[in-house]
Amino acid sequence: MVVHLEVGAGLIKDIVKAIENINEECVWTFDSQGLHIRMSDIYKYKMLDIKIDSEDFISYLCDAPVNLGIVIDRIKDVTKTLKTKDVLILHSEHDDKDITSDNFITLKSNGLSRTVKLIDIKMISQVPSLADAERSLSSGFKTHVNSLPFKNFLKAASKAIAFDVGVKDGNLTLSSKTDEGLVEVEYSNEDITLSPLSYQGTTQYSVKEIESATSTMKGHVNLRGCSIEQGGLIEIEWELLPKSTIRALVAPRE
Repeated sequence: MVVHLEVGAGLIKDIVKAIENINEECVWTFDSQGLHIRMSDIYKYKMLDIKIDSEDFISYLCDAPVNLGIVIDRIKDVTKTLKTKDVLILHSEHDDKDITSDNFITLKSNGLSRTVKLIDIKMISQVPSLADAERSLSSGFKTHVNSLPFKNFLKAASKAIAFDVGVKDGNLTLSSKTDEGLVEVEYSNEDITLSPLSYQGTTQYSVKEIESATSTMKGHVNLRGCSIEQGGLIEIEWELLPKSTIRALVAPRE
């Protein structure tokens, strides 16, 4: 088995940033389609589903599917040295006759080469099934919004513990009370399309948890949510590159 890829600095830095805000360990799954990372925090409160298409790498080779146990700080030791136009090379090989051959990956950039020790994927906690989340979210609402007001709202409400996501009459409202007063963003039915239009409800989420789960959020995002009775999950999905996405799922505040 051989994995060999070249990735731009911007993309790999976004991947590392997204991961380090959730957990220090995760499984990177490589196959012919690209890289897939599904991970959660230790409390199973928030989860990321990262899909990087092979076409969004500068070059990509994977001759057989493989799961690699990654400690993200070991990757960050190299990625933090990258500048905007830099390219990172990742290489991993596995020989079925050599049980130690897949214990490391090699990272190279700008003359720097580092061998990174992997961890046993059995030591990494399992991620909850997405099937239950999908059933819950299918009973709620969905829409497509500009993430900039959302990001600005999270910054303005950073001193608050929680915020409400309210849906009524086709409008979506984010609101939070802080010591300084009310912080609010409204996506009106003139700017977005909510489905189903009949959906109404309000669910509360942790500002800190949503902010950490959406650290690389940009552009327009797909947004889904459901009532507390259905689990209260919120799902936010955005593009890193044209064929690569991150999907964040966060549980409601109890």
